[in-house]
Amino acid sequence: MGGILKKTEESENGAVQIVEATFVFPVMFIILFFLVYMGNAHYVKAQIESVVLTRTLEGAGYCADPILQTMKTTGTIPSLDNLNVEPYRYIFGGMDEIESQIGTAVESDIEDGTMLFFNNMSPRLKTNSADIAKFNNYVVYSTFSVDVEYAVEFPIRFMGQEAPAVLTINARAEVPVNDTSEFIRNTDMVIDIFYGTKFGQSISDMFGKINDFIENFAGK
Repeated sequence: MGGILKKTEESENGAVQIVEATFVFPVMFIILFFLVYMGNAHYVKAQIESVVLTRTLEGAGYCADPILQTMKTTGTIPSLDNLNVEPYRYIFGGMDEIESQIGTAVESDIEDGTMLFFNNMSPRLKTNSADIAKFNNYVVYSTFSVDVEYAVEFPIRFMGQEAPAVLTINARAEVPVNDTSEFIRNTDMVIDIFYGTKFGQSISDMFGKINDFIENFAGK
């Protein structure tokens, strides 16, 4: 009798363990898979942020010194006869080529597939290539920015979902365009134009009278 009860108890325990495993294993698998997915998504995010910052610095350098762009394209230092410094480019524009070049480079870096742990979790760029890189002219200073929005798709669909879950992420970087020599040239040009007008001459005469008054007052 005792042997029969023992076998019955063991059988019931085994059935309970099977039922528990039926509920626990799928939940654990989903949790583990979700953790791996989020880890890969954060890895992709870090990679894209690195690309965005690197290309932003590159674009700002090209805007500040067009010779850098020539050296990057040709791989050589241009001769004096072939220098293209593009004076006053901050005033009259001319950054469209740089914006296009950086935008294409960012798009290529994101879509090359080298930043993936799962091949079917490739980031899908949602920003138009023409809108990725921008030269921002704020008159007194300028910056270069790169802004991208992309989606990372969950590799599987859960029950009840018509499509896999999608994580939409934004990465942006903006750095100042520092070109001291160009700023001085532009300032000199504005001063030359300003003092070449009657209004500029009137302002100059007024400041001259103020200086004379201060000197006379200090002398007393």
